[in-house]
Amino acid sequence: MTERATSKTIDVGAPPADAFPDWPNGWYALASSDQIGRKPLGIDLFGRRLVCYRTACGQPVVMDARCWHLGADLSDGSVIGDQIACPFHGWRYGPSGQCESVPAQADPPRCAKQQTYCVKERGSRVFIFPATTAPYPLPFFAATDPAELIAAPPFEFVLRCPWWLIGTNGFDAQHFSVAHDRRLIAAPIVESPHPAALRIVATFEVCGDSWRDHLTRRLAGRRVTMDTTVWSGTLAFVMAHFHNTDSLPSGLNDVAPRVTSYGMTEIRPLSTAPNQQSLVRVTIFRRRRRGWRALDHLDVRVKRHFIRAFLKPDTQLLDDARYDPDHLIHADRQMADYLRWLVTASHGEFKIKETT
Repeated sequence: MTERATSKTIDVGAPPADAFPDWPNGWYALASSDQIGRKPLGIDLFGRRLVCYRTACGQPVVMDARCWHLGADLSDGSVIGDQIACPFHGWRYGPSGQCESVPAQADPPRCAKQQTYCVKERGSRVFIFPATTAPYPLPFFAATDPAELIAAPPFEFVLRCPWWLIGTNGFDAQHFSVAHDRRLIAAPIVESPHPAALRIVATFEVCGDSWRDHLTRRLAGRRVTMDTTVWSGTLAFVMAHFHNTDSLPSGLNDVAPRVTSYGMTEIRPLSTAPNQQSLVRVTIFRRRRRGWRALDHLDVRVKRHFIRAFLKPDTQLLDDARYDPDHLIHADRQMADYLRWLVTASHGEFKIKETT
């Protein structure tokens, strides 16, 4: 029996590597709010040159940077009122992308229009969807008001692996015990709250011998419920609820966690095959407490240190990771299910009524 025939006996239906797009069709963090102002800002993203600026009333605008006329870079131009002017011939485009003025003639061509993109501002970040309208709103932690949270400065890693492998970590139960000293104590619960989102909830025992794990058990709890939701492969929202209860996950709704940490992970391709690289940027949050501002800032930075150390082994192990769907086993079935879902979600191949 050949090796490939043998692998068919443990086929878990994982998709091939070439099933994924170079750039997933999801929300991306574009820039910090203070980077986008009245001076045009050029950014390279999802294989295109973009230009960003703010209108007179402060609304962020993003459109293709290559002028419809002869392809000059609009980010080298200037903002006049709500329009951006091309540095080559002075053609002006409004926030809709439509050319509204051509100095050399009275009527601009009706077909002269730049591709514009859906943008949303939340907190101190500006996010973009690679289309004029987005098929779903900018996501966030479930049932959480952004104003309730305080953020630590983000940290980031550059990984030598394709973007679509990064989100598998949350659905890879095997690696938690080996790489993180976390023992799974019940079968994870997986659901899709939206066609573009996949959620997994799993509870682990913190069983490591490092000083961080000893301190985690003492100050936070010996069990942690990881609630992870991935949106289109570009954004992941993780809530880590720590507790000391012996209850299994089905009873945790009645048990208030001792400590909860919030982590938003941005996933962005940096280069495509064959030398694929990806950027992972993580922002850690905690809930604000009335009258505890200084301690909240200190506490969220401590959480940032612990979570960065927790994630570091994953970034090292994912470097140069090699994926072959025929090499997955039954224990990888949740990972395979995630990857099958991701093929559809990252291509935007779903139909919903909501638009923004």
